[in-house]
Amino acid sequence: MKYNQLFLMGLVLINCPLFASEIYKCSVDGKVTFQDFPCEEAYDYGMSEFATFDGWKYGMNILAFKKQAKERQLAVNVGSSFIYSQYNEKHINSNPDARTYSYRATVAGESANISLFFTRQSQALYQVNVTFFVSGLPLEEKKYFYTSLVNHLSSKYGQYIEAKDYPINVNPLSKVFLNNLVGTEKVWGSNSDSVISLTGNAPSIIAYKLDYKFIPLLNQSIKETTQTIMTHTDKNFSVGAAIL
Repeated sequence: MKYNQLFLMGLVLINCPLFASEIYKCSVDGKVTFQDFPCEEAYDYGMSEFATFDGWKYGMNILAFKKQAKERQLAVNVGSSFIYSQYNEKHINSNPDARTYSYRATVAGESANISLFFTRQSQALYQVNVTFFVSGLPLEEKKYFYTSLVNHLSSKYGQYIEAKDYPINVNPLSKVFLNNLVGTEKVWGSNSDSVISLTGNAPSIIAYKLDYKFIPLLNQSIKETTQTIMTHTDKNFSVGAAIL
């Protein structure tokens, strides 16, 4: 009878949510506690002086992003695909190796896809891409939306510089053609750590692309990704080099 009771207690504990996930040892008010969610100090909400699109902050880690996504009930998808239209906690936690997360939003009446990119090892937010779909707008409305977007960004980030999306040595006729096809790129903060760019002002463009990048973390992402590739490749060579 005693052993049966112990067995039943074991089954209850195993099926308890606390035992069904990772256990975290945390310190709360000077006391050690065990819980099935990360300690508060594990959440990094990023640099308050640098806000990007929709309030996301450079340097925030994936844990903090997921927590805020849950609080806001955002329909976040892993990677750049859009499978779910409602918040799904199981899906957002389905791939621990994921470093890109995406969701949809409506901005000034237009649909937008938002993607957030995190560094490989440190898991810090370094880039946010926003794509506004304007293919359904009449030409004049499309132009006005673009102009309004530029004015809003300028009021927030200051004067922009404009860069052509084609080589400087292109002949004049080609410039006219390419300008109508690909447009120009406007850049805010080109000499700072936080760079914002906007492309897609050509008449034939179906979407405007807005990009936020924090250069120090972008460089860190490149370094971490390169190191991961080298480590993985070196490991494979150490295993398979004998057959070369």
